[in-house]
Amino acid sequence: MVNVVFKRKNAIFTALSRPLSKFSRFVFIINLVAAIYTLVAYLAIQIPPSRVVLAGFLTLSIPVMLFLHLLLLIYWLRKSPTRTWVSVLVLVAGFPLLQRTFAFHPFKTGSATEADAATFKVLSYNTQLFAAHDYFNNGSKEKPKQALAWIKDSKADILCLQEFYNQDGNSDFDAISQLANEGYNSYMTPLFRLNSDWQGFYGVAIFSKFPIIKRGDIVFDRNTLNKGVYADLLIDNDTIRVFNIHLLSMSIQIDSLSNRKEISGIKAESKNIINRLKKGLRAHSRQAALVDWYVRNSPHPVIVCGDFNEIPYTYTYHRIRRRLNNAFEDAGTGFGFTFNNSKLFFLRIDNQFYDKRLQVHSFQTHREASYSDHFPISGVYSIPADAKNKASGMGRKL
Repeated sequence: MVNVVFKRKNAIFTALSRPLSKFSRFVFIINLVAAIYTLVAYLAIQIPPSRVVLAGFLTLSIPVMLFLHLLLLIYWLRKSPTRTWVSVLVLVAGFPLLQRTFAFHPFKTGSATEADAATFKVLSYNTQLFAAHDYFNNGSKEKPKQALAWIKDSKADILCLQEFYNQDGNSDFDAISQLANEGYNSYMTPLFRLNSDWQGFYGVAIFSKFPIIKRGDIVFDRNTLNKGVYADLLIDNDTIRVFNIHLLSMSIQIDSLSNRKEISGIKAESKNIINRLKKGLRAHSRQAALVDWYVRNSPHPVIVCGDFNEIPYTYTYHRIRRRLNNAFEDAGTGFGFTFNNSKLFFLRIDNQFYDKRLQVHSFQTHREASYSDHFPISGVYSIPADAKNKASGMGRKL
């Protein structure tokens, strides 16, 4: 037995001491530097970009670094397996982030157990004004009808719609009356009027087939159109609070950079993108802190839906995630990309977070609904029997 252990140790020592080619030595140095950088980026998730904006940029690079370490791991498995330890260490340390990247839940049933209350379905969708831009600029006249028809056919009990658009008297855009006919009570912020040619209003909205017993606004900044709303919903004898959030859009146009041909133009556009990222990261960290305050002070279990305009590795996601569970992580499948863009298809920026006192049964990204620059997401939830409010009456705490 001692000889076997000695031989193994000797084999490992021999493998470690085996000379590497110049290229492999260079790769190993890159591996070490990348490991240090990635571990620092992990720590940066805890730092609000409103205080240190560099921390926000470090977190944005995390998915690239995770992919790099996977490539390095494959390289060392072929060249020198004993040197895989660097990337293995980094990937193990970042395992919670890998869970935010890819979800796999083969044993999720998608339905409630007998001990649970009846399930309810929540749909979150940035509708991009129901394609009103195209409609009023001689584009597609069918998308608004198709998008509204899809939402009505989704059979969701609760709708959280961002960039919601309504125009009374227009059969293609009278969304409020159409949804009311489907049994939805509505609530939205005081909406903003669009230009005079459109004669309509837009904002964030919650529609519910359950009674709305209380409602409120979350005002991030008087100078921004991005807001949040919440509604207390009475489900049987229990009350939950649903938030619909739309964080500041960074409005980054990748095409504007790729179309630049002169160096001066590329530099100018790159600077513009960096400035937009700085503004967005700082604003999001403040907005996330405000949402967290509302969640923390809610008298009822919560579900937080919305377009967060950030990937799952940033401070914004972490701030909400540390108090709540994420439905994609717990019941989703695959990568769950939600941004409907050919060049930035790999972004998951729409989310449903839910209270630990609730239970999620299934989660889906609806890539079949391509009526907007976002794909809808839906989750099926229930209130477990041991968390139910046995007392009768509206608005009681769970």
